[in-house]
Amino acid sequence: MKKISLLCIAFFTAIVGFVFVGCGDSGGAKPGEDTLAKIKREGVLKWGADYSGGAPFVFKDPKDNKTVIGFEMDIMEKFAKHMGVKAVQTQAEWDSLIEDMVSRHSTDMVMNGIEINEEREKAVGLSEPYYIYEQQITIRAEDKDKYKSLDDLKGKKIATLTGAEANNVLLKAGFDKSLLVPFKDSSQPYEELENKRAEAVLQESIIAAYYAGPNSKLYNIPKTFSEGKYAVAVRKEDKTLLAEVNRILKLMKENGELAEIYKDKKWNIWNEKQKEIGVQEKK
Repeated sequence: MKKISLLCIAFFTAIVGFVFVGCGDSGGAKPGEDTLAKIKREGVLKWGADYSGGAPFVFKDPKDNKTVIGFEMDIMEKFAKHMGVKAVQTQAEWDSLIEDMVSRHSTDMVMNGIEINEEREKAVGLSEPYYIYEQQITIRAEDKDKYKSLDDLKGKKIATLTGAEANNVLLKAGFDKSLLVPFKDSSQPYEELENKRAEAVLQESIIAAYYAGPNSKLYNIPKTFSEGKYAVAVRKEDKTLLAEVNRILKLMKENGELAEIYKDKKWNIWNEKQKEIGVQEKK
């Protein structure tokens, strides 16, 4: 009787498990359906970004902690309209966004200041660039006569964002890895600098402008360098989605929508270099 009871319990558990797995899979892609087809069918585009210390890309509104804002939020709002779906931002730490997309399928694509580099090109599909950035050094205001360039900071601790291209820039410039002090979000390196636990910060200029620009205790060295480009990341196999992403980005470049967002006073990140990747101003 005990054996029969155990068999009954096992059978019942298997049946219940099957039912719940079936229910759990109802929102995913159907057999043979690619990601773009799933997005169109469900009417929802899930995109990964990290709002923790993520200005001016994606971040919590300082005036309303329940609201997420940023120039990439504005891009995605228009982007989704062109696709005919609703955009839903999914949250993860910045340096794990791509891994979560690839291994866990937690999101359909990632748009969050993802720098184009050789390593990422091997791991994921990258769109055409939507913004050209440059690196900028931030130091304490009291040190602005002491440090003029990266060469002046050799042998000093530099705070960065974990996984960001700034780390590669420093390594290529001859900085020992032990001198790099990476943090999980873009705001923390500037706190580290102000508290004198690092001699400088290296991040993209649009990040430096937001976090260090208004702080009288910090100083952004005016000369920027190491130009790079941001792109949308998708899984390697999602070729139809990548083609759709490129189609919409091209449209938004040519119709002036991207330039309009970059020129918005909230972000103020427009510069003439964006024309090099086809971003046109509205006439």
